Amino acid sequence: MGTKRAVPPQDKAKFFALVQAGHTIKDACAQAGVHYNTGSRWVKKAKVLATARAEAEFKGSRGAGAGGRQALEFQLSMDAADLPSAIPHELLCEEAKRGLEDFEFFRKHYLGRVPSPWQVEAAYKLIELLESEEKEFVVLNVPPGAGKSTLFHDVAVWAICRNRRIRVMIGSVSQNMAKLYSRRIRETLERVQPIQPDPQMVTKGIAVNAEGCLSIDYGRFKPTDKGALWRAEEFVVEQLDGNGLDNKEPTVRAYGIESEFIGHRADLCLFDDVASPDNARESVARDKLLERWDNVAEARCDPGGLLAVVGQRLGSGDLYAHCLAKETYDIEDDISYDGSDVETPEDVQEGQPVRQKKYRHIIYKAYYEELDTGKESRSFKALPYPEGPLLDPKRLPWKDLSFIRYSKPDVFNVVYQQEDLDLDSRLIDRTWMTGGKGMDGVEYPGCIDNDRQPGYIPEGLAHPWISIVAVDPSPTMFWAFVWIIYQPDTGLYHIVDVDRVKLTAEEVLGYDTATGTYSGLMDEWQERSVDMNYPISHWVVEINAAQRFLLAHDFVRKWQAMNRVNVVPHTTSRNKIDENLGVEALLPPLIRSGAMRFPSMRGNWKTLAALEELTKWTRDKKNGTDIVMALWMAVLNLPNLTQSKRPPRQWRPSWMLGN
Repeated sequence: MGTKRAVPPQDKAKFFALVQAGHTIKDACAQAGVHYNTGSRWVKKAKVLATARAEAEFKGSRGAGAGGRQALEFQLSMDAADLPSAIPHELLCEEAKRGLEDFEFFRKHYLGRVPSPWQVEAAYKLIELLESEEKEFVVLNVPPGAGKSTLFHDVAVWAICRNRRIRVMIGSVSQNMAKLYSRRIRETLERVQPIQPDPQMVTKGIAVNAEGCLSIDYGRFKPTDKGALWRAEEFVVEQLDGNGLDNKEPTVRAYGIESEFIGHRADLCLFDDVASPDNARESVARDKLLERWDNVAEARCDPGGLLAVVGQRLGSGDLYAHCLAKETYDIEDDISYDGSDVETPEDVQEGQPVRQKKYRHIIYKAYYEELDTGKESRSFKALPYPEGPLLDPKRLPWKDLSFIRYSKPDVFNVVYQQEDLDLDSRLIDRTWMTGGKGMDGVEYPGCIDNDRQPGYIPEGLAHPWISIVAVDPSPTMFWAFVWIIYQPDTGLYHIVDVDRVKLTAEEVLGYDTATGTYSGLMDEWQERSVDMNYPISHWVVEINAAQRFLLAHDFVRKWQAMNRVNVVPHTTSRNKIDENLGVEALLPPLIRSGAMRFPSMRGNWKTLAALEELTKWTRDKKNGTDIVMALWMAVLNLPNLTQSKRPPRQWRPSWMLGN
């Protein structure tokens, strides 16, 4: 009996590629130079394996114990032994060779991904940096739901297929999350059949059926040696020479950011979901994260390697902002220069080292307004960026994005548009007003009385209370008026009405000498407050306008006396930014706690205008802050105003008061 011929790996790979392309077993055997019986045995075993895998996964999903999973592992090990060993580049099939150069083809043919232009573009950028001679650092900011984790998985798999000796570190916010990412890479490499995604995803156009199998076209990745390292959190792939790696690091290793990975080094360090709302603001958690990142994570990248961290922006204090602020310095070659000819500040500047950003910044926004050509360009079937305005119309449809854009503009701008906004410098978070869980994870009560429209006062306000109006004037722009009823005992500020309108001084408060009657907004609001039994007792007006338009006229003083009200001049000056009495010191605590009560936002431009100004107010903003300034003027002056008196009660004997 003759010796059985060992089938070369490339012949076996060619056979399976032909079968997957639709050729018959007989035809595939003839073209690959394989005996028909051998080819038939391979196909039969593949079918048995598929049945065993499906049965084991079904039993595992029903909690049938370890039996199903053990049977699956056994079948996998048997199949791995029968797969071709690692195939050298020159012996790869044409599809495999193309896959190493064409990432879009690689993802669609082997991973079943629908082409996603931004992911393809990002992958090429990352691989280019990985293959550069210098150590590279990258921040990749992408909106949630766009497939950033899938991109990192695909890039890691692609990098391993291109170079089996690469060492990849997978990092995440926790060890369990990092382990899940690592396991996903391992399962992709050890599959023995093309990936078949959920049929519903295929129907929706989110995925396609893969045509090729990595372990067949590139040769097996799972070593056949029983003692080989092949665990969910770390594994070593089979090398082209059949030996293991000559260093202590595995091909892939998973670490949570809190894990001990001081001794591990890698060529490609991919950190996903490391930043979170809990560690993106000033806190002990953020300090610990940044310290660990600087002292441990960055040092794990070997010379010539790439460290990339991906995620959506969360605020000015997140990990991404910390990384993007880092700078490196290039020193001139002539280090013997002693600075003896420095005479001017310009000379000093020229002698300084050249600064460069340590991290490269790659940004993808959810929506590119400049590419928006109308409704059709935002449809579910529209072309994705860079042909259309949406990064991914299917994963991030306009229906979802538009809701976030208009209901939570700050969140949209930072988290979805990756704008480098300093949220900590903003006056308030929109959620403080509307209620719900904020970006910091805190549940806020909100400041909106949904059962009350502008001009209406909450029922049953008990004494004592103070009814005042604050006025932020402008002789050429908008005047802002805010009517507030303040209850000192409860600490609540009830916003009764708001107005923001262009007015002349006479339209604010006018007097007709012929008829002896008053007119203007101040007189209208004063009469209305009396009719509602909450008469305004003070008008707080910015001092320049008070002296120029109001207090300088006799008719205004008569109006005050007739209505028994005071006009209180307010001096803004530097008080606006005072750390104890400024806008940022007084308004945010009241809104955060829900103590400042606004009328409903439904069909109410007044509360919406106040919300818009409060969320966009900054120290340097000059226009569009009138309502904010009026609110602050009222809150600042209220402690100095006399409280309204409780109306007198007629004396009655105690026996008439009842219980």
